Amino acid sequence: MSRGTIGFLLHPGESPETVAAAAEVAVRCGYRTWTTKVRPVEDVAAHAEGTDLLVTLGGDGTFLFGARLAAPRDIPVLGINRGRLGFLTDMELDQLPGAIEAFAEGRTFRQRRSMLAAEMVPGEGGVGEGTGESRVLLALNDIALKSPEVVLVRLRVEADGELLGEFDADGMIVATATGSTGYSLSAGGPPIDPRVRAITVVPLAPHAVITRPIVLPEVTVVEVTVMHGRVHVAADGQYQGNLMAGGRVRIGPGPDLTVVRCVDSPSFLRQLRDKVHFGLPLKPADRATGEREPL
Repeated sequence: MSRGTIGFLLHPGESPETVAAAAEVAVRCGYRTWTTKVRPVEDVAAHAEGTDLLVTLGGDGTFLFGARLAAPRDIPVLGINRGRLGFLTDMELDQLPGAIEAFAEGRTFRQRRSMLAAEMVPGEGGVGEGTGESRVLLALNDIALKSPEVVLVRLRVEADGELLGEFDADGMIVATATGSTGYSLSAGGPPIDPRVRAITVVPLAPHAVITRPIVLPEVTVVEVTVMHGRVHVAADGQYQGNLMAGGRVRIGPGPDLTVVRCVDSPSFLRQLRDKVHFGLPLKPADRATGEREPL
C-alpha cells in the first residue's frame, strides 16, 4: 500500500545511519523516507507536501526547531531523545522502529500543542542587527525578554488591551503550557499540563513583594512594551534581537502543533517526577519500614 513520506530531522551531531532501522520499517510499511540535518529549513519546505510525519532525533532543542518548521505546514511530529533532559522527546532511539510501525498501524495518538506567534516592533533601537524592521517569531515553549546587563528594566504588560502591570524586573517570560516546564518553571512559574489551553506570564526577579506569575487563557494577546532599559528577545531560547525603550513584543496564539505519542508514552505527571523530581521528598522512605531517614 502506497502512503506518503516520513522525514527524519537529525541533530547535526547525528549520523543518518542512526535512523536506518527505522527507515527500513517505514519503507516496509509503505512509506517513502527522507532525511535532513544540513539544510533542514529548505528540506522540510521541499518535502512538506505529502509528509505524514516528521521525526526529530536529538534533544529538546531539535524538537523545538522541528516544531517551528512543522506546525505551520500541519506536519505531525514525533520526538526521539538523544539529549540530556528530554522533557519534550519522551522516546529513546531503540523505541523508534516500533513507534514507526505503531504509527503505520494506527496505534499512536495525537496531542495538540499550542504555539505562540510574536511580533517584535522596534522603538528607538533596532531589532536583530539593527534593521529597525518588525519581525514575526514562532515559539512552542516561550518568548522571553531579558535585560543583558545586571540592571532592572521596566516593562509594561497588557493582556487583551488591559493593563496587567508595570514591572521593574530582570525581564519577562510568556510561556505556553508546553513551555511551562522549561525556563518558566526555573523562574518560579507553575507547571501546566500541556492539555490545558493556557499560557503563563512570569516576571523575572521582579522588584516587588507581591508580584507572582499569572495563568491566562491561551487566546490572550499579551503585549510587552519596554518603558526603560534594553532587553534581548528570545524565542524558544534562541536570540532574535534587542529592543530599546518604546519597543514592544505582541504575543498571541500561533499555529497548533500535532505531537504523535505512543500508548506507553509517559504521562505529564510521570515526566514531572522523573525529569525534574517534582513533588519527591529529599530523602526517600525506607521500603521496609515506610519511615523516612532524618534530614
